[in-house]
Order: sequence, then C-alpha cells, then structure tokens
Amino acid sequence: MTVLVTTPNGMVGRYVTEALRDRTDARFLVRSAASAEALAGLVRGEIIRGDATDAAAVRRAVEGVDRLFLAHPFAEDQIAAETTLGLTALDAGVRRIVKLGARRFGGGRTPDAVTGNHDIIADRLREAGVAELTVLQPDRFLQNFLPSAASIARGTLADAAGPGARGYVDVRDIAEAVVAELLTDHPTGGEIELSGPASLSLSELAAVFGAALDTPVRYVDVPLNDAWRTDLADRGTAPSIIDGLHDLYANYRHEGTADLGNGVQRILGRPPRSAETFARELLRPAALGSA
Repeated sequence: MTVLVTTPNGMVGRYVTEALRDRTDARFLVRSAASAEALAGLVRGEIIRGDATDAAAVRRAVEGVDRLFLAHPFAEDQIAAETTLGLTALDAGVRRIVKLGARRFGGGRTPDAVTGNHDIIADRLREAGVAELTVLQPDRFLQNFLPSAASIARGTLADAAGPGARGYVDVRDIAEAVVAELLTDHPTGGEIELSGPASLSLSELAAVFGAALDTPVRYVDVPLNDAWRTDLADRGTAPSIIDGLHDLYANYRHEGTADLGNGVQRILGRPPRSAETFARELLRPAALGSA
C-alpha cells in the first residue's frame, strides 16, 4: 500500500506527515524547493516536487499510489489543483481518496467560495466514480489562532466571525481522522462533519484562552469593512481571496450557533479534544515563546 500526502507542510498536512513520517510507503507531494527542503530528513518516504495543476507532474506523483490525502489551501487554483490530482489519481488506479473539505453552513445559506470550492471538487470526484471517498468537513480550526498567540497573551482576541457559537476543532483531531481513514481496512467513508465537543462563542473562547494563559482575554469584534479588506491587501492577499474570506465570515456571522459534528467519535472512537486542551498544550507554549 502506498499513500500520497498532498500539502504535507499545511496546517492539517503537517500533522498527517508527522503520523506517517516513519513509513517508507508514504509519499509526499510539495510544490516548492523550500517545502521539499523542510521535509528532508523528517520523513522516510519519498518526497516529490511538482505543481498540483501540472498533469504531467501529478501523473509522476500518483504512479503506484493506492490511497490519497487530497488537500489544498483556499486559492485561485484550488479547484484546478484538487481536481487534477483527484482525477489523475483515479486514472492511475487510486481506489481511496480522503479529501479535506469544510463544514457547510446551516439555514440554507449561499455557499461562499471557501466552502463552495470543496463541494465542487467533491462532486467531481463522485461523478468520476472514486471507489472509496471520504470528505472530512471540519468546523473552524483552533490552530488558526496560534499566529495571534502574542496578541492573545496581551489580552485581546480579535476576530471577524461575529457573535455566534461554533464547534472549534483541534487540527490534531482532523489529522488523526485523515490517517485513520487512509490506513484502515474499512473506512467510514462519505461526508463526515468534525467539530470540538462544545459550541463556543468567541467571548467564551477568549475566556478559555485566558484561563490557560493566567490572564484576562477579551474578544474584540473586527468589522468586515474597508479597513479589514485593506489590512489583508497590504499583506499581499489577492482580491478574489479577500472576497471569498469576506463571504465566509459573513456566513459565520449570520449562521448563529453551529451544530456540532460527531466525526471524531465516529472515526476515532473517542471524544474530540477540547478548546481547553488546545489552549493548555499548544496556545500557552506559543504565547510564552513569543513573549
């Protein structure tokens, strides 16, 4: 059995890679020389460099592969990249694909591009006849708050998602679910929603973070206005990506309290990690390291 991991240096992919690092039958597809260098010496499996939108490069990457972890960051080429990878893998004989998707919004809301791209890709895979397809649909990642660890440690959790409550999920749980679906003889399969064990508002999440950091943390709402757009643009974010993120956060704001998914329990047979565990094990060390 040979497993191909895409985006092995991504937020979920790095944990998947860590779990598979000692397997000689694991293969890792990266786009850049820097990404390849970051993996060198960390994994025993083969590292392949190639662009996921390049059919020839993808054919080399999927040759002899049985199972594929399919993931790609939200970007203008996401649909092309994941579709090329998935369909080329299918033609090469891959029977099982575990795709990283995103939780859909309730209440019949119009999909934003961030979540809608995943639906387009998953539909194309189904239409192509993938024998064993798992689409993991996680809620917001707790690890998305790690880059703001220093600001949180100073007492401010600034976010644009509004006052609703969500089942913030620890990326380590997502990665463990990916690995389980890749390696098991009998995958759960289908669409599987993943979340943490409780719906938390951002004010409640700030309190959890504050308890772990031994300091008061308050939630500050970030309006989806021109200043928000300008800040992203100044950081080099493309206009189409800004539009997609705007619509995503607008959906967060309008949905209210999100339903919880039971995917961690279904796949791994245990409850998901809590926000408290994430804050204690990952946020606190990150905040202390940035001090």
